Amino acid sequence: MRRSAIALGIACLGLLAAPALADLLAGWSFEALNIPSGTTGTTYGPIASDGVGEIFGGNAYGRHASASTTWSAPVGNGSGKSFSSNTWSAGDYYQFQTSTLGYESILFGWDQTRSSTGPGTFDLEYSLDGINFYVVIDDYTVNAVTWSSIPPPKPESTFGPFAIPAAAENQPVVYFRLTSQVTPSNTAGTNRVDNILVYGTLIPEPAGLLLLAAGLWTLRRR
Repeated sequence: MRRSAIALGIACLGLLAAPALADLLAGWSFEALNIPSGTTGTTYGPIASDGVGEIFGGNAYGRHASASTTWSAPVGNGSGKSFSSNTWSAGDYYQFQTSTLGYESILFGWDQTRSSTGPGTFDLEYSLDGINFYVVIDDYTVNAVTWSSIPPPKPESTFGPFAIPAAAENQPVVYFRLTSQVTPSNTAGTNRVDNILVYGTLIPEPAGLLLLAAGLWTLRRR
């Protein structure tokens, strides 16, 4: 009897110590993105997610103040394509939308680079309503790194994954933005993103939590 109780307690302690396994909620590699040459406008999208094994998926968008913005899909970071634009102003952004229902410990990661004259200071933000956005990473720097379609990707262009505040957990929709904080003097300067990944950890079922608590309580008594 005592051995059974101790074994159950040890098993429960093992569950607590085991690393959480994150699931891919949504991802964008942009490998199927086909933007005709000379495409301009203030917005581009939606771009459907294409993450392998993703739970929810979602849509990506680009938004600029200038209607002269050119949107394109040049080579990515160790892949064939990415999502790129020029004619940047402070406040212009890339946006990614997905769900986190049933998931906690949300993580967001991405690859980003720029041309020598493209914007190099951005904020990572999130929102639950698409209107009110909150800064997660303030004024991060994007370096001008030359990407190639040939793997491996350039690690100096990879950001995160970063933990998103708990308010984004278990939500029907969450928005993530990479927002420029500067207006470059050269409108031809570009900035591009690739390999957008949103992760989450499945929230345990109440029954599982009760079993865990019961096992720990039994161990304590024994």
